[in-house]
Amino acid sequence: MSKYSPAQLDEIEERPSFINRPLLPDNVAVLVPRRQRSLHAVVAQNLADVDGLIARLDLGVDVAYSGRELIRELYVQCRKQRELLEAVLRLELE
Repeated sequence: MSKYSPAQLDEIEERPSFINRPLLPDNVAVLVPRRQRSLHAVVAQNLADVDGLIARLDLGVDVAYSGRELIRELYVQCRKQRELLEAVLRLELE
């Protein structure tokens, strides 16, 4: 039994592989460590994430009346954060 040869059906449960691992849920991403990203890349990713959150909030959120003010404040702060991130991306970063 070599790790490079195909497994027999009765061996599949015993042999660790990516194929017989359960799939991750849709809301789970695998983070792969990389070299340190540039500040521009981090800011650009944050801008994309904030845009996604704003788009989701624009679709509406079902929340109890007591939580509406909190969601409204989240929306306002996301809009402010988007403005700041866009301004930072226009800067010449070293």
